Amino acid sequence: MTTDDAPLGWDTAAAADAYRDRDMRLAEQLIFPAVLRRLAGRAGPGRLALDVGCGTGAVAAQLAHVGEWSVQALDPSAGMLAVARTDRPHPRVSYRRFDGRSLDWLADDSVDAAVCSLVYCTDPDDGRLAGLTAEIHRVLRPGAPYLLADLNPAATGVAFSTVRHGEPGAVYADGDSVPTRLRLRDGSTMTSATYHRSLDRYRRFLAEAGFPSPVVDLPTLPGGGPDSAETGIAPYMILSTHA
Repeated sequence: MTTDDAPLGWDTAAAADAYRDRDMRLAEQLIFPAVLRRLAGRAGPGRLALDVGCGTGAVAAQLAHVGEWSVQALDPSAGMLAVARTDRPHPRVSYRRFDGRSLDWLADDSVDAAVCSLVYCTDPDDGRLAGLTAEIHRVLRPGAPYLLADLNPAATGVAFSTVRHGEPGAVYADGDSVPTRLRLRDGSTMTSATYHRSLDRYRRFLAEAGFPSPVVDLPTLPGGGPDSAETGIAPYMILSTHA
């Protein structure tokens, strides 16, 4: 698959098959450790974490293996969930399909942590994301953390070793469709459909749902990383807040 292909929508079998082979090195170095650090000391028997938009289950597996959480891993894509169940089964992870907005099977104040990684950028519908953010706030216990990791809007057009979202020199407004090139493990690439949102728009999603203003982390690799761009600008951002 090459970047000449039309962008794939996320809720497709083709996207699930391609995403299974995505080169995850940057996410593994920059997102996963940061999320686990922020949740350190909170896991324990009966503690429930949500992985909202779990995709192929990479974060859910990390939470269960390292953090010892009981995890509900949720995704709208049947294809992504099929890959997750096959590739990353775990006795403390339950994979569940949902509509991308409602968590109506969960009671108020019943969840101990929530993580949402590389999800908001894939959804064109602000109303659905606003509803999802409000639902996450509803189900979290008071003080429980919400970690939202996503593409860094300030890095649009920058070519990193495994990802480039947007064309170099292009300017995108909130809601604009942005082609995102992802490197696969065999060295080929796929192009996915993502949507630009400014940091202020992310802050508004959170504020309108009742979350306090988030702490914004922009992790970069130390000098000598595989791509010099990654040592100067962050490909991803992590917003940390709480119910």
